[in-house]
Amino acid sequence: MRALRIAPIDSEGTVPEIYHQDEKRFSRSYRQQPPLIPHSIARYQIDLRTNQCLTCHDWTVAGERGAPTLSMTHYMDREGRQLDRVAGTRWFCNQCHVPQADAPELVENTFESTARN
Repeated sequence: MRALRIAPIDSEGTVPEIYHQDEKRFSRSYRQQPPLIPHSIARYQIDLRTNQCLTCHDWTVAGERGAPTLSMTHYMDREGRQLDRVAGTRWFCNQCHVPQADAPELVENTFESTARN
């Protein structure tokens, strides 16, 4: 098995090439895949007190901002009760949603998309 880290642990490695984000929307690769983020989130603050994603995607502002609204599942607690705010279990968006980039595979695989392109 080959490690992802090429340089020895006690030395600085080279910085990999940065793959810039493609702002056109990518189709999902499998059913129920969390949508990919079609814009940079490099300077977005997401911590215990602040979630900048909600400045555009919260149901109270998404329409006027022209942004997709969060799924209603994001406003449900663990017992399935509807909330007026995003549930704590869904607060950290980048646990499931990642910026899209047309980058090479890190590990060789045989995955085939189920999406109809």
